[in-house]
Amino acid sequence: MKRKIFNERFLLAFVSGVLLSLSFPPLKTGFFATIGFVPLLFLIDRLENYKQLFRYSYIAFFFFNLFTLYWVGGWSKEADPFLMVGCVLLILVHPILFFLPMWFYMFIKKNYGGKLHLFIFPFAFALFEYFRSTTELAFPWLTIGNTQTYFLEKIQFIEFTGIYGLSFLILTVNVIFYLALKEIFREKNFLSKSALRYFIVGVLIYIVPDVYGVYVLKSSDEDSFKEMKVGLIQPDINPWLKWEGTLAEQLELYMGMTKDLIHREPDVELVVYPETAITYYFLLSPYRYHFNWFKSQIDSLNVAILTGFPDARFYDDPSQAPPSSHIIKDTGQRYDAYNAMGLFLPGSDKIQKYAKMILVPFGERLPYADVFHFLIEPLQWGVGISNWAKGKDTTVFEMKRRNGEIVKFSGGVCYESIYPSLIREFVKRGAQFLVVITNDSWYGNTSGPYQHFQYSILRAVENRRSIVRCANGGISGFIDPYGRVQRKTKFHEKTQMADVIRLNDEKTFYTKYGDIIVHISGFAVVLAFLFTMFKKFKIKKGLAK
Repeated sequence: MKRKIFNERFLLAFVSGVLLSLSFPPLKTGFFATIGFVPLLFLIDRLENYKQLFRYSYIAFFFFNLFTLYWVGGWSKEADPFLMVGCVLLILVHPILFFLPMWFYMFIKKNYGGKLHLFIFPFAFALFEYFRSTTELAFPWLTIGNTQTYFLEKIQFIEFTGIYGLSFLILTVNVIFYLALKEIFREKNFLSKSALRYFIVGVLIYIVPDVYGVYVLKSSDEDSFKEMKVGLIQPDINPWLKWEGTLAEQLELYMGMTKDLIHREPDVELVVYPETAITYYFLLSPYRYHFNWFKSQIDSLNVAILTGFPDARFYDDPSQAPPSSHIIKDTGQRYDAYNAMGLFLPGSDKIQKYAKMILVPFGERLPYADVFHFLIEPLQWGVGISNWAKGKDTTVFEMKRRNGEIVKFSGGVCYESIYPSLIREFVKRGAQFLVVITNDSWYGNTSGPYQHFQYSILRAVENRRSIVRCANGGISGFIDPYGRVQRKTKFHEKTQMADVIRLNDEKTFYTKYGDIIVHISGFAVVLAFLFTMFKKFKIKKGLAK
């Protein structure tokens, strides 16, 4: 009997995990997200305590993580063992975090009763998604709203709510479909009228945003945006070997591809290179010759170049350096290394720089490295990029166009593109379009690079900004302010391309005011907790009499 109960519960947890994973890119089946939590909610009805909840919620979210994030390990002959171990740990540990909103759901259910737990579930989960993105251990890849990127009509409303509003909508639909099925089981009638009412409400909530989306997309062509042509270079260099090439070889490769692009597309005004396209600290004096050559090519082509490269800040006084900083053994001098990007303008010696602010935990930086600095060396992985320092501030690049106008834009490096609040800050500070540079080639032709590309669509819609996405081996492309992909490359393709992007000065509601849905969720969760504690206290007081 116990085995039968376990098997039934395991099956419900497993089905939830599978449905949620099936809703994520590159699969175009995001509608599965609207029922992904339903088996889990039925499962919780059968559980007696939090220990059981932990066990089965872990099973559900373990399979969700396993099937959606399997690619993180790289899993190739060249892949660093550290990356593979990190993937295993991520898949084993990350599901534990998902217990938090499920615990709150069950806490309200057990102690308050009624349907408050169902009402509060979308608020609690959306709030969890937000707070999960706020620590140095954060890996907010599996935000439920990310499942809808292929449904452009549906996501247009996130210009008001941001991604967490989309998550909230999907979670609400899950609750309503759960209630519909519960009515069917209660009445033992598949044609139950009450179930049908719930089902219709759930479908309407899911499709109503499409009405607004159809209107927005239909009227978008009437917008009078200024335009600019931008190019990008996708060199498709083996990520495990690119750090071994000489600086001269790297610069010649990129400049050669740039010249080919400009020859075909002479009206290109900006060319974008991928993350760490240049793997040397080439702004330092030992590389002055190569830098001068690179700069002379930019001047002769009369085109601006935005490229990724490592940058450094040296500390004259070692006592001012953070514990996580690097040290030069011969001299004892300390420095911070940054995963940076820089804008090089023709006819100008000024270099505008941005240092990546949000770093991949363990992959690029040990979380809370200044506290656990003694673990930095043991956890350094093979290609030597696991101890970047965190950038301090957002940067809005400025360049003068050939027509004399000043254009402003900002860029996120790789992982930063999944953080809506950071990208929003760039736009809030004046960026008229956005750039994402990345190197997703570590993961091969798996789900990872496709998921990462699709998430940029959300950032475009939230802020109504064109996005130029440049990846080492793919996927690169151009996304318009409505999330439409204008052009994109194939994975593992060496190519260069250009397209016209729209420049926008207007700010969306989301850009101006941020994640209001998170504040509402926080208020609702606190209120539900207080109501529940009050009722619990009142019951205890009554029993004491």
